[in-house]
Amino acid sequence: MVAEQSKKGTWQIGIGMLAISLTVGLLFGMSSFSVLKEFTEAAIHIDTLKLVGIIILVIFLGNLLKERGHLEQLMRSLETLIRLPKVSIIIPSAFIGLLPMPAGALLSAPMVDEPGDRMGLSPETKTFLNYWFRHVWEYSWPLYPGVIIASGVLDVPIREIIIHLFPLTLAAIASGAIFGLSKLPSGLTTSSVQKQKSKTQYHGLRDLLVSTWPILAVILLVIIFKLEYIIALFIIVIVLVALGHLQSQKIGRALKRSLSPQMILLIVSIMIFKRILQSSGALASITDFLGRMGISPLILLFGIPFLVGVLTGIPVAFVGGTFPLLLPFMTQSELNFTYLMLAYVGGFSGVLLSPVHLCLLFTKEYFKADFKKVYRLLYPPVSLVVLVAIAILFLSKLLT
Repeated sequence: MVAEQSKKGTWQIGIGMLAISLTVGLLFGMSSFSVLKEFTEAAIHIDTLKLVGIIILVIFLGNLLKERGHLEQLMRSLETLIRLPKVSIIIPSAFIGLLPMPAGALLSAPMVDEPGDRMGLSPETKTFLNYWFRHVWEYSWPLYPGVIIASGVLDVPIREIIIHLFPLTLAAIASGAIFGLSKLPSGLTTSSVQKQKSKTQYHGLRDLLVSTWPILAVILLVIIFKLEYIIALFIIVIVLVALGHLQSQKIGRALKRSLSPQMILLIVSIMIFKRILQSSGALASITDFLGRMGISPLILLFGIPFLVGVLTGIPVAFVGGTFPLLLPFMTQSELNFTYLMLAYVGGFSGVLLSPVHLCLLFTKEYFKADFKKVYRLLYPPVSLVVLVAIAILFLSKLLT
């Protein structure tokens, strides 16, 4: 049911963006033939095809890791290595968050529920911990479509996106620790930790490396060796298939689940939208109009993605729907990464606070939590991450 709702939402956004692109083109004086020509050229452009390839490979990698049992092995290794109850309770959420999946917080909820009950945590606190730490990576983790599409729309290497947005991930972890973990009772030991005490730290570290090496290898190839992201993904996927000893049936099943028509449509529609904005002259007109209104670019950079994030609850929507429009405000002679950070934190703050965000809805339902009380727990850490982004922006201005 969760997956079906997520697919439906993705279809709707993709079709909606195509309709908006068509409307914008016609309103700004393009002929039907010109619009069709721009649609076609954008759809088959190398940047679009590369973006589609990256998304397919990322989803395929995640499915292969699930088929091989890497996620379960990862969880066991972390339970062995980290035996502090306060930290152990958020391990499932944080590390399931490394693999993008629809309503992923619902998958980790049962693993938070039992130790949370023994600690005497309220349904709202369990909801917050599970939901928040599931999303700490999504600001900068290269497996998430929002980060990948930001790279494609802005036409910058994904390693640059990772490096410049990673402070937001650190701020999110710190915010969760300050407003969540610090309030948990001490002196309790979770049952999962007790079960792992017989295992050695060596075994835990070994299992951790074995379970995460494909993801670590991709990041190493991209950031250290500066390979193109699509090439790094392709290499690791081929190696994983060759060394995986998986039955061809399982590989085929993983590949079939990775060929997502709705996600492909969404990516293509985003790139078409970007091209129509540029070729129709709409982007220049809208930018000029907003400039003449006297609104600070910083307010636009934060506010527009925030609004789209709240309305949709989907990172891809605020990235694909607003970044092409805001590109002139992010660039002067080159991309201003602090402005990108402001736009991304604005959009993702909206996503986290969105009442239609599937992870929030289903986690709240699982724990039978009160929505108003959950939001009271969410406002402070969301605000702190935003303040960190603003502080970095103004510090950068002072140093330049």
